[in-house]
Amino acid sequence: MGSIMTRSLFYFLSFWLSVGIAEQDEEKGMQSCGINSEAAQLAQLMMNHPKQLRPFLACNQLLSNIAQDRAKQLGKNIADARITPNQVLIKGGFRIPHYYPISGNQVEAVAQKMDSPQQVIEYLAASTQHSDIVLGQGEFFGLQSQLGVGFYQAKDVTEHDQWVVLAAQPWEPQKVVFKKPKPEMPFKTAEGCDKDWKNGNDEFLKSKCRGLGKAKSKRKTKLD
Repeated sequence: MGSIMTRSLFYFLSFWLSVGIAEQDEEKGMQSCGINSEAAQLAQLMMNHPKQLRPFLACNQLLSNIAQDRAKQLGKNIADARITPNQVLIKGGFRIPHYYPISGNQVEAVAQKMDSPQQVIEYLAASTQHSDIVLGQGEFFGLQSQLGVGFYQAKDVTEHDQWVVLAAQPWEPQKVVFKKPKPEMPFKTAEGCDKDWKNGNDEFLKSKCRGLGKAKSKRKTKLD
C-alpha cells in the first residue's frame, strides 16, 4: 500500500513539474519578443492578427533589446531626433539588408500613452503610418520576418508610456551573377592573316601566316 502511494505521489509531482516547465518554456518564448510581459503580449497580438499578411514572423532577441532601449529613450524624451529608426537598428548591431536606406524608417512603428497591448495593436493596425510595418502590407514589408517589441512604463509626470515595434528583414549577401569570361586564344587564327600581314610588326603572326601559306601551296600542288 505504501509503495502504491509513493508511486502515485511521484507521478503526481512529475506531472506538475512537467506542466511548470512547459509554462516556463512558453513564457520564455513569449519574452523573446519583448523584455517584459506587456511587450511580449503585443508581439503575440501582432503575430496572430487576422490581417497579418506575413507568412512567417519570428521573435528576434537583438531586435527586442533594441526596441526596449528605443522605447525607454522615447518614453523619457531623451531620444536623438536626428537619428532615424533605420540608423537605430544599425547602431544597435542589427545588420539590415543592403537595399534598405541607411537613413529613414522602414522598420519602426510606435505608440504612446496607451494602457494595454490590445489598445496599441488596434491603433497600429488602423494607422496608415504604421499598418504596413505591423501587418506586412506590400512586397517590401512582407519580407520582414524578424520581430522585436519594447514597452517602457513612465516613472513620473515628465515621462510617458511608450510602445515600440521593430520589424526587419535579415541581411543576406547580394546575389550577383558573374559571367564567365571567354578564354583568350593562345595565338592568332588564320583569319588574322589579312592582305597586309607582311607589313605588320607582329613577328609571331608573320611566322604563322607564312606557315599557313606554305601549307596551302602544298595542298594545291597535290590537287593539281
